[in-house]
Formats: sequence, C-alpha cells, structure tokens
Amino acid sequence: MHLNYRSFSNQSLLLFFSLLFLNTAIGLSQGKEIEKEKEKDTSNIAPMIYFGWAQRTTPKSLEPYYKELKTAEYGVQRFSIIDQLLDFHIRKTNTDSVVHYANLYLKEVNNWSQTPKIKERFSSKANYYLGKGNIMNGLYDNAVKWFLQGLQEAEETNYTEFKYKHKLGLAQSYISQGNIDKAIGLLEKSLSEFTPEFPSLKTQNYILLGKAYRFNNDYIQAQNYYDKASKVSNTLDDEETLLTIRLEIAKLKEAQNDFKGAFPEYETTRNEAKEKGFDAIYFEGSLLIARLFYKQGFYDIAVLGLSTAYINAIDSDNLQFQRESLIIQSRCFQEQNDYENAYASMTQLFRVIGEINERQQKAIIKELEVQYETLEKEKEINTLEEDKLLKEAELSRQKTIKNAFLIGFLVILIPIIALLFVYYQKLQTQSELSKKQEEINTQKVKSLIQEQELNLIKAAVEGQDEERKRIAQELHDSIGGNLAGIKLQLSSLAKDSDALKTINTQIDETYQLVRDISHTLIPKKFKQNAFTDLVQEFANSISRTNTIQVAFHPHPKENINKIDEKIQVELFKILQELMTNTQKHAKAKNVDIHLNLIGDELSLLFEDNGKGFNTLEKETGIGLKNITSRIKKLKGTLHIDSSENRGTVIAIEIPDLKKTVHEL
Repeated sequence: MHLNYRSFSNQSLLLFFSLLFLNTAIGLSQGKEIEKEKEKDTSNIAPMIYFGWAQRTTPKSLEPYYKELKTAEYGVQRFSIIDQLLDFHIRKTNTDSVVHYANLYLKEVNNWSQTPKIKERFSSKANYYLGKGNIMNGLYDNAVKWFLQGLQEAEETNYTEFKYKHKLGLAQSYISQGNIDKAIGLLEKSLSEFTPEFPSLKTQNYILLGKAYRFNNDYIQAQNYYDKASKVSNTLDDEETLLTIRLEIAKLKEAQNDFKGAFPEYETTRNEAKEKGFDAIYFEGSLLIARLFYKQGFYDIAVLGLSTAYINAIDSDNLQFQRESLIIQSRCFQEQNDYENAYASMTQLFRVIGEINERQQKAIIKELEVQYETLEKEKEINTLEEDKLLKEAELSRQKTIKNAFLIGFLVILIPIIALLFVYYQKLQTQSELSKKQEEINTQKVKSLIQEQELNLIKAAVEGQDEERKRIAQELHDSIGGNLAGIKLQLSSLAKDSDALKTINTQIDETYQLVRDISHTLIPKKFKQNAFTDLVQEFANSISRTNTIQVAFHPHPKENINKIDEKIQVELFKILQELMTNTQKHAKAKNVDIHLNLIGDELSLLFEDNGKGFNTLEKETGIGLKNITSRIKKLKGTLHIDSSENRGTVIAIEIPDLKKTVHEL
C-alpha cells in the first residue's frame, strides 16, 4: 500500500488517516495489502493486529478543575489544582498541556509574595514539570537544565520527594542522550538514598536501571532490576507501573532478538493499557509493534502502524514520537523502493526536527521573559514598600509631637535606606544587562569570524581552481606548442642522424608528458563517465579498502546523470567530505547514501550507524564548514540529526535545480 504523502496538507493528512483507521476498526483490515503480508512467513511473529486511533477530547472529569482554577485564590490553592492537571496530562502524554501548565506554575511562583524558602520549594516542583515536558518533546538538554535547577532548590529546602524525582528525571534525560554510564552512576547512588516512604519512586529507579543496562547490552543485570521493580509494584498494586515493566521486559526480549517472545508482550500490554486509560503506554506499545514488523520485513503493515503512531503523536503534540515514527516510516518506503513517499516522509521529518529546534529556542526566550517579569515584580514590591513606609512615618509624625525629632529622623533615614536599596538593585540590573550585552557582542564577533573563515576557504578553493586551469592552459598552449614546433623542425633533420632521432624521441615524450599533466589538472571524468557510476565506484572503493560498507541508492539514475556537470562536481566533493568525516570520527560500520531527484528538487540523504554526537555541543570543524559553503553555493539547505550512540543522518536539499544551475 503506497500513500503519496506529498499530496496532503497536515490537516487533510490527519483526516485521511482518521477515516482509514476507522474503516480498519470495523473490518476492512483484511484488504489486499494485508493479504499480501499474510502470504509471507509469519512463523516468528503473532497474528495480524489492529492499529486503532480516536481523536482526543477534553474529559468531563477535568471540567471541575478548570472551573475552580478560574476562581481559586492566588497561591497554594491554585498550585494544588495545577498539580492535579499536570499529573493527568503527563499520564495522557498531552505534551502541549504539560508545557503550558508547567510554565504557568513557574510564572505564578515567581510572582508570588512569599519568603524565598517557600517559593523555592514550589519552584522546584514547577521545574520538575518543565523537565518532564521537555523530555516528551525530545529537548533533553533543556530537560537536564530544569532538573538540575529544581534539584538545587529541593536540596536547599530539604524537599526529599522532589530531590528523588529530579534525580530520576536527570537519569532519564541522560539515557535519552546516550550517556548511559552517567545515568547508571546517578541511579545506583540514588538507590542507596531512598527512604521507605517513597516506594513508588524506588520502583522507577529500578526500571531506569534496567533500561540503562539494556542499552549497555547487560541483559542479565537488566532483567534483575526489572524483577525487583515488579516485586515492589505488586505490593503497591500499581497497575500503570506493572504495565510499564512488562513493556520494558518485552523490549529486553527484542534486544535479544527474541521477536517471538516480544511480540505478544507488546500486544497484550498495549491493549490492557488502552482499556485502563494509560495512553502513554498504549502509544509506545503501538510504535514498538510497528518497528518490530519493520525489522522483519513486513513493511506495509509497519507503515499502517507507524501512520497510526504518528497521528497519535500529532494529537498529543509529542514531537519525539513523531520523529521516531517518521524515521522508521521513511526506511520502510526506502526498502520498498517507494522513493517518492520516502522523500515525503523525510520532508515531514525535517519539519518535526525544525519544530523541535524552534521550541528549544522558544523555551530559552520564555525563560528570559519569566526572569524579566520576576525582576519587574520585585521592583513593584519595593516601590509599594517604600510608599508604605513613608505613609506610616507621616501618620506617626501627626500622632505624636513629642517624638517629632525622632520621627523626623526616621522619616529622613528610612527613605535614604530605601533609595540606596533601590539604587543598589538598579546597579545590579545594569550589571546583568551589561553582561548579557557583552555575551551578545561576543556571539556576533564569533559569527563574523566564522563567516570570514568560510569566505577565506571559499576564496582559497576558487583561487586554486583558477590557478590549476591557468597552469594547465600555459602547459598545453605555450610549452606544448613550442615542443610541437621543435619536434616538427627536428623531424625533417632527423632522417640521417641517430643523435637527432634520439633528441626527437625525447622531445616527443616530453610533449606527451606536458599534455598528460595539463589534462590531469583539468579532469574529464565527469564528461567521460556517468555521474552515478562515478559515485558507485567511489562507494565500492571505500567498501574494499575499509571496514565501512557503503551502499548507494540513486533514483532515478537517468535523470540524475543529466544533472549539470557543475552540480555533479559539487555533489561529488560533498560526498567525499562527508565520507572523510565518517571515516575519521564516526566509527561506523554501515553507510547508506540516497540521492533522489523529483522534478526540480534534489535531495541527498547520508546516514551512518556510528557513535553520533550532540549537535548542540559539537563545534563545527573545517570539513563541515566546507560542506556548508558548497551547499550555500548551490542554494541548498542542510539538516543534521544526531545523538550520542545513535548514529547520524545528514540531509541536503536543493529545492530549485534549474535556478541553481542558471546562477552558477
């Protein structure tokens, strides 16, 4: 079943899949596509399953909370209501609602007229919820920041419960980032610190330790911690946690290639989760089943499941689920040679990645806004306190004349202290603003330096190309011409002289050598060979001489070979630079290169299974700068999706090839 995603907008795509899966639910799942899948050998997976979806609506059970929130008093009463709303939306994976109420929580805490210790206690809770929301959106660096800030506040106020919760959140973020050893160290230390009154948190610690050891391929230790978690959860009769543990055990079986054991566990666990309203477990189980179908080659059924998971992720605004669904979905289409839908899936993936980056920036801006509003509120409070002191001093002066001197002294002294206090705060504010301005200026200088370096690199490359052409032309036209003339003159004189014949032969060899050098300086391989053949030969040479296996997938070959030679040269150099970076840094075993040309849109997908890197912390090297410079020259865009221990995907798009060729 091949669906052309490019013909749908986001809203029409959502409506289309909604109708499709509704029909599947009432008995149309036995169509031609699934009949084809049944013809395959399904001996090592369970029977066909139902991927269902229903649009979410606001449950009536929340209406009293919304109503009460409108009239609740500012402070503890409102925080209690927001706490309950946040716990509900976290269980339902309503990411946008979690982030919204977490920001509201933090804003109201900052504007709350209470002592710093009390505010820090509630601020620690708000930071925990912000960390959870950022994890749901895949913004792990932001999540780490919120958990660390909340942990510091919990430790300062001795808030034991949230000290544990923040440590668990940190460990979950580290696991998602690929920092497994760091997560294990934190979790094992926290395990020794837990007190008996928080058994459910201890269960979460066991689950995260099992997950961490699973990622480290220590399956025995992972199973050991899952068993401990199950034992504690059974005593608590915690159904949601028990289902979570069952899902993790199924993942452990899949990691050990026990697909036959993993599949029924995924299916029964997600169905029970759906019946009991645990949406997060149900959605994750559906995604895992679809991924299992993909691993075993049942791509059509996998696409159905992944499409359902993608719609569920859109409905809950869960960017991380959207990203994972689209990555596997695009691979399914690639395996079926459906490059158009694969390209459409990658386009959706780029949109999701862009939205993740955009939200990360918005989160930074939101934090600055909260800090600014807090500062303004503090100024307002100081002003009100100053007015209050002045009025009290005035009333005291009117009531007692006997103490006029003393009151007058106080009236003068107190405003001076207040003014000094305000002036001190003003100096602090100016100092902070100066620091921020200095940081901005530093960033601008770095940007200008990087831009200048790129310009110098570009100029150097262009200069080398021009110099090579000039030298080649001089060799061919000047020296080659002179040698040809001398050769003609000696040919007429060399008939009877052996010495002249020898000189003539040497001149002939020198002339040929000059021609070879000039032709080497201006290579003709892009004129004499098909571009796809050159790339394939390049891939084969890498595979023969290294431990990396390179696969090249062009589509369609005929049209790609007709691309302008200037574009071909730039693409080839970009591929060489990407392969060089992979050999030097990635430690990958497999590389897949997909080159697609649809209409005037050219896309290049370079994917490796290496160690990856953190795109927010990694400094841009000279290789990536060269690539960026060439892509900019081609009027294209570059997307990098990578995380530690998860490989790297680099996508390059040139949206208007004809326009690019014309401008070159």
